[in-house]
Amino acid sequence: MPASTAPRLLDGQARGALQRARSLAIEELIEIIERSGLRGRGGAGYPFAEKLRAVRRNAQGGDVYLVANGYDADPGSPLARTLLTRNGANVVHGISIAAHAIGATQVYLYLHPEAIEARAAAERAIGEMAAELGVPIEIALGPGGFMGGEESALLAVLESRRAMARQRPPYPAAQGLRLRPTLVSSVETLGILGTSRLDTRLDFDDLRVAGTHMGSAQVRAIAAGTCIVNEAATLFAYLAKENCAICVPCRVGTKRVTAILESTYSGLGRDSDIAWLDELGTHMERFSLCGFGITAPSILRTTMREFPDDYRIHIQEKRCPEGACKPIRSRRYETMVQP
Repeated sequence: MPASTAPRLLDGQARGALQRARSLAIEELIEIIERSGLRGRGGAGYPFAEKLRAVRRNAQGGDVYLVANGYDADPGSPLARTLLTRNGANVVHGISIAAHAIGATQVYLYLHPEAIEARAAAERAIGEMAAELGVPIEIALGPGGFMGGEESALLAVLESRRAMARQRPPYPAAQGLRLRPTLVSSVETLGILGTSRLDTRLDFDDLRVAGTHMGSAQVRAIAAGTCIVNEAATLFAYLAKENCAICVPCRVGTKRVTAILESTYSGLGRDSDIAWLDELGTHMERFSLCGFGITAPSILRTTMREFPDDYRIHIQEKRCPEGACKPIRSRRYETMVQP
């Protein structure tokens, strides 16, 4: 959730921010957050004030939940655990501000099971500030693996079920944890960062225009001499391993894309592979149940658009443009009709 950012919208000090938030009428508080332009950091960039209003609109008495997602599913991107470890008090106060805004009756701080230091820091912060929080905050641990951090999958975990995505709508703001209105938001809500491509600002709208998306805002530096086709295959192999397997477009699509990319850098590529990859990506975007499958094809879209020669040389000349690839397949494994 916007724990790292929401306090600073109100005051430079987290403690003062919480006190001021409670002195305001709820709608005035939400309007301040709305004017700030704060957007969710989980990947979609949804305006945070709208999420707050949606949960309040659906509450109608009864329990209201807040889940602060600090799972850090992306490999090599320990943003939430870093915030908790270095400034746990700020995070906990931010959680309290959001809980106050929606009238939450219970809060869960959802962490990766390997986030040992972050968990200890959060426990200390919660213990030290228990009297002023205004709502119970329970630390819950996910199962490990990528899908444990997906919005609807983590709700399943909190209900003692397997971490699998569910079809939406209804969205958590209407029917979330235990079918009650729930605000699910990432710990490390950041908003706008610096730069992505040299001519593109790293914000939600500019990245969408550029044909990609913010995601978790992790920026990776890829070393010179890296084969982009091989890199894309490695990323898709990770996605194929980590998806929850509940929907066919994602379960089959990630495996099929991985197979084609591995075949391509193993010298088995075909001219029709580019069209086939594009079609698979379109099916994943249109029919996957959650953001995992919907956004996965961006790896294909960006690498094929920005590095077309890497694909062409692999497919037509049967060699790696960087001289880095070692074949891992001796034949193609076909599972469906290709164009």
